[in-house]
Amino acid sequence: MGMALAFWLGMAATAGAQALRVELLLADGDAAGPPASAPVLAHASAVDGIARLPLPPRDGHYWLRISGDQARSRAQRPWLVLDGIGGNAPVRFHPPGAEPVEVDAAGAGGDPLLRHGWALPLPQGWPTDAAAYLRVPGTTTGPVLLRLASGPELVLEQRRGARRVTAASIVLMLGAGVAFVLWLLLRDLLYLCHAGYATGVALYALARSGDAAEIPGLGWIAAGGATALWTLVALAVVSHLVFSLRFLELDRLAPRAALAVRALSWLQLAMLAVLWLGRDHVQQAYHLAAHVLLLVHATAMLALAVLARRRGASHAGIYLLAWAPLMLVVAAAALHQLGLLPLPWARHWLAPVAVVESLLLAGALVHRALARHRLALGDNHSLARDPLTGALDGDALRRMLDGWQLRASFGRNRYGLLLFELDRHADFAAMQGAAGGNALLQQALARTRAVLRGDDCIARFEGARFAVVSECRAPDCEHLLERIRSALAAPFRVDGRDVAVEASIGLAMSRRGENADVLFARAAGAMRQDRERRTLTALFTTAEARATADA
Repeated sequence: MGMALAFWLGMAATAGAQALRVELLLADGDAAGPPASAPVLAHASAVDGIARLPLPPRDGHYWLRISGDQARSRAQRPWLVLDGIGGNAPVRFHPPGAEPVEVDAAGAGGDPLLRHGWALPLPQGWPTDAAAYLRVPGTTTGPVLLRLASGPELVLEQRRGARRVTAASIVLMLGAGVAFVLWLLLRDLLYLCHAGYATGVALYALARSGDAAEIPGLGWIAAGGATALWTLVALAVVSHLVFSLRFLELDRLAPRAALAVRALSWLQLAMLAVLWLGRDHVQQAYHLAAHVLLLVHATAMLALAVLARRRGASHAGIYLLAWAPLMLVVAAAALHQLGLLPLPWARHWLAPVAVVESLLLAGALVHRALARHRLALGDNHSLARDPLTGALDGDALRRMLDGWQLRASFGRNRYGLLLFELDRHADFAAMQGAAGGNALLQQALARTRAVLRGDDCIARFEGARFAVVSECRAPDCEHLLERIRSALAAPFRVDGRDVAVEASIGLAMSRRGENADVLFARAAGAMRQDRERRTLTALFTTAEARATADA
């Protein structure tokens, strides 16, 4: 048994002489008092003032012996700060030269409660060569952290932590409120998921700070202990996964990746159900599995964001800018909690970085909502629709683009106009009749709509000419052009016959101060160049084939 524990604890750090040293004793953890003498299984010395000792999971309790080589008098009002054991079991503390104390229920508040652990009193100070004993639960989630601090230092820590967490929580809740209002207006699950994610992170920050018990209506979080904390984390992660699925347009751009994200969401919910059913019996295993899953989640979403950006997702760049720093902090916090790397700074940066991420994504959500509002304004400005295809009328699209230039508060500096036309459609309609020509147009429109984003706009002009407006950068618009070309390249099925039709496509990016007529003229010029280029290519290929046949 002792060898197994020693192997588990092989990662415990050792250092030179420090002010604080903690030792794990091979003794009966359920005994009423500390052992008079016992072998030492593992030990750790303070590095930068903090002694960090990982403990293997077990039923019952552990006895720890804490010693120091620097005396502290009663006048200094020293405290022993314990962190890393959660709040689901009592802790028994035997200070040097004083009566033992037992601290129970971390969520109950009071003097013994510190924002991230317990502050254990040292009534007689810390005499030289004295030792204190501490009994901690074996169901500890993460390594035990111990340090010495004075009373004034603890007060400053609490005030500083309270201000930081309160500010972060307020900003996150405001962002959640904005997203919820957008959901009420637009009824898009994307906004509701972001609201759920921001709310979960805000409540988790409050719970970790110890302030939840003092806020009306949030006492259940403090009373729920580690189970409530992990519930908030799981719901926030699931909300973020569903949000990412829709925000990055994975269903359209990467269907297999979308299935993987859904599977990850269901796995998170299944683990949460196991936690609620097993409670204390599965908390240690859940702690390990949840942090591993957080590492997978962070890495996977970063990779999927890169993939979505390469495939033309409109806001993938903002997602990467917001998510990459948070991913690093989440990964660092998970590595710290798993005991793989000593990174105590990660949890302090989690809330501020989450605030920045939430603000960036909230800005992208507002822009998305305004884009939809612009389309609604265009539709309401003129309800003229093409009676055959149901697409927006070409003249209505021109007026909408002119309106974008006038409404600077709603307009965007850059968007692309793709103009395309089905070549020889008039000849096909003359041979097959109007019904066959109309069926070809309807199928072409359906294929084009299948590759557009939700906030792209398509309109039909005279004959077989269509226009698509997409609020993207030039490379993304070029990717969209190729997707439209590929969609129209496959043969169409009209009246039981396969009909191959080529399309000429031109792209023009908007310019500040340019009206719709100039923009359409540039797109039409690019479309003509595309037709001429394909014609020359076909002539060259035919001539080359004839030369080869004659030879």
